[in-house]
Amino acid sequence: MSFRRMLPFLLINIVVSATVMLAILFWWENRTEEETAVLIPPTATVALATAVAQNDPSQPIDSAETAVEEPKDDNPVHTVASGDTLGIISNIYDVSVEDIMLANQMNNPNVIAIGQQLIIPVNGLPEPTAVPTPIPPTPTSSAPPTPIAAVEETADGDAVIEIRANGGSMDTESVQIQNLGGQQVALSGWKLVDSDGHAYSFAQITLFGDGAAIQLHTGSGQDAPADLYWGLEEPIFVSGELISLLNNEGEIVATTLAP
Repeated sequence: MSFRRMLPFLLINIVVSATVMLAILFWWENRTEEETAVLIPPTATVALATAVAQNDPSQPIDSAETAVEEPKDDNPVHTVASGDTLGIISNIYDVSVEDIMLANQMNNPNVIAIGQQLIIPVNGLPEPTAVPTPIPPTPTSSAPPTPIAAVEETADGDAVIEIRANGGSMDTESVQIQNLGGQQVALSGWKLVDSDGHAYSFAQITLFGDGAAIQLHTGSGQDAPADLYWGLEEPIFVSGELISLLNNEGEIVATTLAP
């Protein structure tokens, strides 16, 4: 056979051999990468990260999954500010004064203290076992009582102030100050004086209307919302002497005679 006839067969043989060789090399290269590569499936990665976070406190934890919502009270708590009264608070929350008093175990609606926290039963009265925040105690002394919220005189009607004195021993000597009118009165700067020059100055106290009263005892004791103590060591009222209540301008508002 001549070389010219053999040339096509040689070319075909070269092409086939080259193709086979390239295929073998390509397969070998891919096989090596598959054997040496370390692949971690996505699910394994997530599991590993979770395990590390659970066993290592220093690892951050997703706050969206661990945040616990703070519990919310059924009823809000109102902190008394200067100028507040139970009537004003009642209008703000649309809750009756009686319900506010029941929720906070209050006996006298006429006096509240700045900073006092009141439960507002907007969703109904709380359970009987609930203990309201008490009014901070006032040390026993002759100083004026803890300042009480002073308010502007905005009620309708006129203030009608009367005072009545009780004599006798230190346990019974006192003066009752009562507002029989419909307008509340701020007693800040007012004074109770007798004929011998004894004087008691009132702190920021509001005397509400409609018969609300405050009892001023001349002896010592712990001040309460409706009971104030002068802090004297012996009785001072003499039978028949004049006792006067003066406003902050020194004007006489009411008088009485000691029994």
